[in-house]
Amino acid sequence: MVKNLACLAILVGFVWLIYPTIFSSPLSGELSHDFGVVPIDRPFSVLEHTFRLKNTTDHTMQLTNATPTCGCTTTDWPDDPVPSGEELVIPTHLKLRRSQLRSSAIRLEFASGEVVVLNIRGVGRFKQPMSFTPQKLELVQGDEDGVRGVLKLEWFDKSKPPGPTVETPEGVRVEFDRWRMTKVANPNKGTPQNWTMILSVFQEAELKGDIALRVSIKGAPVLQIPCTTESTNPEESQRE
Repeated sequence: MVKNLACLAILVGFVWLIYPTIFSSPLSGELSHDFGVVPIDRPFSVLEHTFRLKNTTDHTMQLTNATPTCGCTTTDWPDDPVPSGEELVIPTHLKLRRSQLRSSAIRLEFASGEVVVLNIRGVGRFKQPMSFTPQKLELVQGDEDGVRGVLKLEWFDKSKPPGPTVETPEGVRVEFDRWRMTKVANPNKGTPQNWTMILSVFQEAELKGDIALRVSIKGAPVLQIPCTTESTNPEESQRE
């Protein structure tokens, strides 16, 4: 019974989307848009595309609803009726939060019964493929254990990523281990490989003010990791 209901739900959804394509569209113009591969900022970027469609019917069309299939998509659909021969302007927005393919269909429903489906898609690529957790390191001078963090990398090459280069101010030492793959790439979804590496940071001398580590890897912008510093030796603090 549950299986039959699931199959029925899938069939209804399929018909909901393809129904408009069985009949000729009452609107002329491009009904789909592909942004292609788009560089995006963290934590997300919003892409905008405006559909401009002409009413090719012999009557006025009144849009009553515009329903996207994905929460990543929004649209500012107009309230004004569109006379025959006039243009229907529909701004759409696609939010990209990850390095992956996102696609959405927008079902337009009109008071006169017509239905039109718009399609929008894009593949996000973070401009900065590296990230670090925590976002800021709190260093303590003389702490033999140091402070640890996780360097993350999105990688699209088939080969293993090269080791990073870390620039540090005088008085700071960094140790790091090797890359470990945590997620394989999925070409169908447009997702990259995910790699991680542990960084251990040691403050060996007194520093003036806050600092930042500069992490670089070939083909990526430099990643800056901010650090706050304390000059107090933990053993001295315990004696006090």
